Amino acid sequence: MNQFLGSCHCKLIKFKFFTDQILDELYTCNCSLCLKKSIIMKPIKKEDFYLLSGESTLNNYQWNKNIAKHYFCTFCGVYTHHLRRRDPSQISINIMCVDDILLPSTIKINQVDGASHD
Repeated sequence: MNQFLGSCHCKLIKFKFFTDQILDELYTCNCSLCLKKSIIMKPIKKEDFYLLSGESTLNNYQWNKNIAKHYFCTFCGVYTHHLRRRDPSQISINIMCVDDILLPSTIKINQVDGASHD
């Protein structure tokens, strides 16, 4: 497995995670929250995610069924990751918070129909 590092914009929140392939299983969601965040997510196993710093700066937003937890930096406001409602064994990383990631224009990004579960 490969290690990847990421952070929010102000770098108070830093994390690392492990995955075999960084650019597979990317997705967007059409629920009302994800549409407004307009992010691309990468699911990983919870046990492969490590918060390195910024726990006191990290806050979360819950809504609807209050199952998913959407984490963001209270200083710069950047959403970094969330605990998934559809699969509680996974965390989804905001792929744009991963260091040194440039998505090729040809990359496949799946669409999750979260709107039908709002």
